Amino acid sequence: MRRFKLSCVCVLLLSSAAVDRASAQSIATIEINQAIGVQKNANLKFVAGKDTVVRAFMAEPVTVQSDQTSAAVSRDGLPIVTLSPNNYDRATGVVDFQCPSRAACGDWAAGSYQFDVTVNGASASTAGTTYRFVERGKLRILAVPVKTNYNGTILSVTGEDWKSLWKFTRDVYPVAYNGITWTTRGEVDTSQHNIETDDGQREVWTALANLNPAQCAANNAADECFDKIIGFIPFRTGTYPDGTGQGYTFGSPANIVVASDQDAAATVAHEIAHNFGIGDAYNGGSFACDANPTPDAFAGTAFGTGEPVSCMAGRVQLPDVSGTLVPAAHHPYEVGGRGALPDVAEYMGSGGRQEVFWTSQDAYDWIFDRLAPPAAAAAAALSPQRIQPAAVGQQRHLEFSGFIGRDPTSSADVDLDPWGSFLDDDATLVPDTTGTLMIAAVNAAGQQVATQALSVAFDIPGGKGEAVKRLEEAPFEGAIRFPDGTVKFQILNGGTVLTEVPVSANAPAVSSVSLGGIGSVVNGVTPISWTATDADGDSLSYIVEYNPDVTLPGSDFEVLDADITDPRLTEDFSDLPGGSHAKIRVTASDGVNATSAESSEFQVPFKPPYVEIEPLEASAVPEDEEVYLEVFVDDYQDDEIPASRLVWTSDISGRLGTGDFLALNLVPGTHTITVTATNSGGLSTSETVTVTVVPVLRRLP
Repeated sequence: MRRFKLSCVCVLLLSSAAVDRASAQSIATIEINQAIGVQKNANLKFVAGKDTVVRAFMAEPVTVQSDQTSAAVSRDGLPIVTLSPNNYDRATGVVDFQCPSRAACGDWAAGSYQFDVTVNGASASTAGTTYRFVERGKLRILAVPVKTNYNGTILSVTGEDWKSLWKFTRDVYPVAYNGITWTTRGEVDTSQHNIETDDGQREVWTALANLNPAQCAANNAADECFDKIIGFIPFRTGTYPDGTGQGYTFGSPANIVVASDQDAAATVAHEIAHNFGIGDAYNGGSFACDANPTPDAFAGTAFGTGEPVSCMAGRVQLPDVSGTLVPAAHHPYEVGGRGALPDVAEYMGSGGRQEVFWTSQDAYDWIFDRLAPPAAAAAAALSPQRIQPAAVGQQRHLEFSGFIGRDPTSSADVDLDPWGSFLDDDATLVPDTTGTLMIAAVNAAGQQVATQALSVAFDIPGGKGEAVKRLEEAPFEGAIRFPDGTVKFQILNGGTVLTEVPVSANAPAVSSVSLGGIGSVVNGVTPISWTATDADGDSLSYIVEYNPDVTLPGSDFEVLDADITDPRLTEDFSDLPGGSHAKIRVTASDGVNATSAESSEFQVPFKPPYVEIEPLEASAVPEDEEVYLEVFVDDYQDDEIPASRLVWTSDISGRLGTGDFLALNLVPGTHTITVTATNSGGLSTSETVTVTVVPVLRRLP
């Protein structure tokens, strides 16, 4: 009888243990993470095309049984992929699922997603919650190395690391994996300007800003325009070699960044974020409390106004870093890299190493909204002050730029760059605006026939880690309608005419654009020359542009140099994209009127891609752990090389797959892994990495 009772008790105890195990292995939460898991205000803002990890938070740590663990992903009601879990060598409270390649997950295309997760047989689903992945606008960045003069010491950027400094921005911004067009070009020589002086810094900034084509002043959304131009200098300013300046700007579109700084990648993200109204997050910086509040203990100046401010929004500092804490409880996550991160600092901070910087809820949420697709963003940007012109059809416009002093009273407070005019089929491209500081087109009767307010900021974010920069002269640029009958343009302050620019009767003439002494194939250092005259005797300035293939639909001319006064330029074509139908275009300006001429077609040899395999976390891994393979590719001809032309192979396993990211298990052995990138010109570059896969000893049954 007692044995029977004991048997019953044993059965009850076993049943209770089974219930406890089931409870321990239940999934408490499913999280979808593209950079930060706990979003601001519990938002669910997800970007189509952005690398994503599915995370299952368990009620208690579990030892993952891979054959009973998976994550099924569906989009718009259709199954996309079933993911295997990451490999874990011990019990874990969080089980992560990542794509073996982007293609395997349908490139995370736009749509409504559902995630059904099973861990050790226990299941949970996101059904009932809307996970909508939406398109965001792209960022177009031009990156160039700068030959720099440090008090007479002329230095160039060494190595190629600067070419890949955009990847951190892609990881922490709400953009798709291909949402940043990062265009690189050959060196810009500014060695005639001493960057250790205020005037020299201004000239270097101006040289970079001029790399945006003139028509971008009227329509920066055009394909040939850049949202940001980043010039990489070799070392810090402030008396080389002991400088402390981490870079600087005079405002959009150009920034100067120190390529040799160990946190240069975070600085790139930092400087681009200022374009979106994100403020500094270090003590003493330029704060944007509405966008990304700083720690309560910090004091600075208000972004755009320079007024003293403290945000007092409950944010705290990451210890030992002058930056806002991004707590591990917000689940910052580097997809395809380090994975879950500890406490880190917002990248708008300063004084930390690269690995401590990441995005915050505030920065991610703010930029997500401002990267709305172009049509929506354009509609949101319309100002009630704008006056639509009555003209229809093709309209001439003037592109203007220069520097203006604080509280200007005369022409001595205005320093104008050479201006130029252009035609556009859209007569409403530049609606009239008015303001205290303003440019006006004036006819012979003294009437203002077009006006445009000047956007000028005298208090701008300083170099990273520095206080707000208070400019005595600030840059301005823009475009204004150039109606027929305009005889002059005026710069005004509250109705007071500061300076006038007359419109000459005749436009310049430019011709005979040629590449001296060179045949039909051009490469290396080559002289470019042209002939230009002006019937009014005006001084002329020139913009020289290059198009590698004028026969391609949508091909663009890129600026090689601007505001030059000699009718000649020497260019190194080994640093330019190749093409079979290349042309040079020269635009001559008399300060208002402009005329262009093009060279005959010529050929420039294609350049092979630059390829760099991301360092592996370990050179030896167990066979049951996934190996993450990622490659950075930069190509003069192609903004992006398609995944099908990025081919991975192993000398043991053969073809492994295609694309710039792979996650896969390899058989035991020492693998020489090769990735080969082939551009549209048919040229290839290969790089290799060695990884040893160690067999896992398994106990016999």
